[in-house]
Amino acid sequence: MISLIKHTSILACIFSLSSLVAGNRNVGIAKERKIPQSNQSITSKNTKKSSAARPNYDNTKAFTGKVLGNGVRIRLQPDVESPIIRELYKNEMIIVTGEKNDFYAIEAPSELKVYIFRSFILDNIVEGNRVNVRLAPELSAPVVGFMNTGDKVQGTISDKNHKWLEITPPNACRFFVAKEFVEKIGGPELKIIRDKKKDTVIQLMDSADLLSQSEMMKPFEEIDFERISESFNTIINEYGDFREYAAKAKTKLLTLQETYLQKKLAYLESKASRMSREMSYPESRTVSSQDTPVLLTAKDRMKIWERVEESHFLAWAASHRQKNIDDFYEDQKVESIKISGVVETYNNIVKNKPGNFILRDRDMPKAYLYSTFVNLQDQVGKYVTLTVTKRPNNNFAFPAYFVIDVE
Repeated sequence: MISLIKHTSILACIFSLSSLVAGNRNVGIAKERKIPQSNQSITSKNTKKSSAARPNYDNTKAFTGKVLGNGVRIRLQPDVESPIIRELYKNEMIIVTGEKNDFYAIEAPSELKVYIFRSFILDNIVEGNRVNVRLAPELSAPVVGFMNTGDKVQGTISDKNHKWLEITPPNACRFFVAKEFVEKIGGPELKIIRDKKKDTVIQLMDSADLLSQSEMMKPFEEIDFERISESFNTIINEYGDFREYAAKAKTKLLTLQETYLQKKLAYLESKASRMSREMSYPESRTVSSQDTPVLLTAKDRMKIWERVEESHFLAWAASHRQKNIDDFYEDQKVESIKISGVVETYNNIVKNKPGNFILRDRDMPKAYLYSTFVNLQDQVGKYVTLTVTKRPNNNFAFPAYFVIDVE
C-alpha cells in the first residue's frame, strides 16, 4: 500500500512538471500569436486591451492629404505618446482613410517595412492565427498589426535578425498623423498618380546615371555630352515637384560639366601641342615625290594657322556657351592692342615657332606675328600699325600676336 502511494506521488510530480513546461512554452508562443492559453478563459469583457489591438477610429471617405510642414510624425496610435514610425517632409502626400480625435488614420508609407516571425511562415503562407507583425525584428518592438492562417506573405529574411521576415505592412495596417499638419487636396487617386510619377523619375535618374558613366568613359571627341545634359535636364525641368531628385540631378550635372570641361581642356592642349609640332616643319616649301621644292602661296601660309586658331576658339567656347567663332573674334577685338613697326618674313626652320612674320622696330625684333585675316606678305618691308591680340609665344624671346587688322 505504501509502495503504491509513493508510486502515485512520483507520477503526480512528473505530470506537474510536464504541465509547467508546456504552460511556459504556450505562454512564449502566445506572446507572438496572441491566442488564448489552454488554462485560461479569456473573454472580451474581462481581458485587458492587448497592445496589438488596432485602435478604433471612424472611417471617412479616403482622400489624399498634403503634409504642411517638415518633421511631421507618423505615429503607431492616435496619441502623442505613441511610438513614432517616421517623419514626413513638407508637401509629401498621404492617403487618409479615417480619423480619431485630433488624428487622421492613414495608409502605411510605401517604403515602410515590417517584420513577422519566420517560424509561422510556411511556403509564403501564415500558419497561425493573430500572428504579430512588428515594427522591428525583435520581440520588444511595437506591434503594428496581425496576420492569420492562410494569409500570403512575400518578403526577405531580415539582415538584422535572420529569425524574422521583412515584409510590406498588411493592407489593414493604419498609422496616425495629427490633423493640423494635413491639408486635403483631392481623392486617393491623386497620390497613386504621384507615386507612379515618382517611380518614373527614379527610373530616369538611374538611366541618366548609367548613360553618363558610359559616355564619360569614351575618348573626348566621342562623348555625346548633349545627350547627357538632356537626360538630367529632363528631371530638373519636368520633375521639379520632386525636389530631392531635381536637386540631385542638378548637382550631378554640374559635376559632369566640370569633368567634361577638364577633358575638353586636356584634349585641346594635346591638339594644340600636336599642331605646334607640325608647325616646326618647313612651311615655305613642300616636298614632292621627286624631292622638288614648291613654294607656298601667301594664302597657304595663312591657312597653316587656321587649325591653331580653331584650338584657341574651342578653348574659349568651353566657357562661353552658345557662342560662335565670330563672337570669339569680337571678344578678341575688345582685348586688342596696337603695335607699330616694319614687317619681315620669318622663315627659320625651328620647332614650335609662334609666327611666320616678325615685327621690327629700329632694327630690333619686337614681336612674332601671324594672321588668318590679313595677308601679311603684302606688308613685308612696310612700316605699319597693327591691331593685334596676344597669343602664346612658346617660350621664344619676344611676344607673339595674332593680327586682326592693319593700318
